[in-house]
Amino acid sequence: MEETQFSASAREQQGFSAWEIALAAVLLAACLIGGLAFAELQAPAPAVGVLRFPSQIDFQSASQFVDLIEAARSDPDIAAVVVEVSSPGGFATSSETIFYTLLNFRQQKPLVMVVDGLAASGGYYMAAAGNRIFAPPSSYVGNIGTRGGRPNDPALAPDELTSGPYKLEGGSRFEQIRQLDLVRNAFLNNVVTQRSHAEVNPLKISAAEIAEARLYLGSEALALGLIDGEGSRTEGVKAAAELAGLESYQVVDLPGYLGMAPIGSDGEDVVATAQALLASAPPGTIFMLDTRIPFPDHASKTSGQLPRKPRYSVDSIWLGAPSQPSTFADRLAPAASQP
Repeated sequence: MEETQFSASAREQQGFSAWEIALAAVLLAACLIGGLAFAELQAPAPAVGVLRFPSQIDFQSASQFVDLIEAARSDPDIAAVVVEVSSPGGFATSSETIFYTLLNFRQQKPLVMVVDGLAASGGYYMAAAGNRIFAPPSSYVGNIGTRGGRPNDPALAPDELTSGPYKLEGGSRFEQIRQLDLVRNAFLNNVVTQRSHAEVNPLKISAAEIAEARLYLGSEALALGLIDGEGSRTEGVKAAAELAGLESYQVVDLPGYLGMAPIGSDGEDVVATAQALLASAPPGTIFMLDTRIPFPDHASKTSGQLPRKPRYSVDSIWLGAPSQPSTFADRLAPAASQP
């Protein structure tokens, strides 16, 4: 008996009693739960970034866009991005730069494109890079192709010497036409590749039909497999969150979240800025630009109004302007023919 009491007393001196061990376990569990709760309060929820592109595609807007997308790709708190496109296109080289930048982003994070009224030519090239494309039924999508100024034959300059017959023009008119086709083919092949492998609504028309460069309503584009669904930013954000596997997330304005300047301005005159783009470009520049925007040489004939591309008639149809448009879609959307 004395030996048992001695053993118990020795254990108490060498260690903790049972109630002390239980109390320590309770305190440890409380600290663990409290620490986890505090961490959840401190750590921000994953973000779906929304980025608007309401501009023609030129060197400046493309550079801004690339900087924003690269910053979003590197930010660990940005889980996915939704890009709202409202663009008639622009320079071919800038459009290609944006397309490949978006493909690079898409390899790491989900990318959803939303057409806000208009994604024509280079604007659709942007959209084609997304995991998903959404557009309202009344939006305008497509116009897949290239355009450029009419090439000139090589000529001698009276006030200078050149080292070769094509130094001034860069090549013969036939070579310039061939280059236009090469850029068009790259655009066409990239669109066909991306949309043929679309998970939701793959392409349903041939490359030859796409090469006709038609402009489609959003509802038509859905039936043809050029977009994945009808919708706007809401559907785009939801799809981006699902692709990223997010159940709890925040939606942020990407430029503001990253502390960077937004792109372009929704209030700019799309026709004037696009024509300035055409007028200031070097000779031989190739464009991926909505073909309803006339070259500056023909601007006086249209009086600032855009011709509607005939789809069921060979007659020329001109847009009327009963009211002042406020968006890209309003300014470029085909309207009823005028008497």
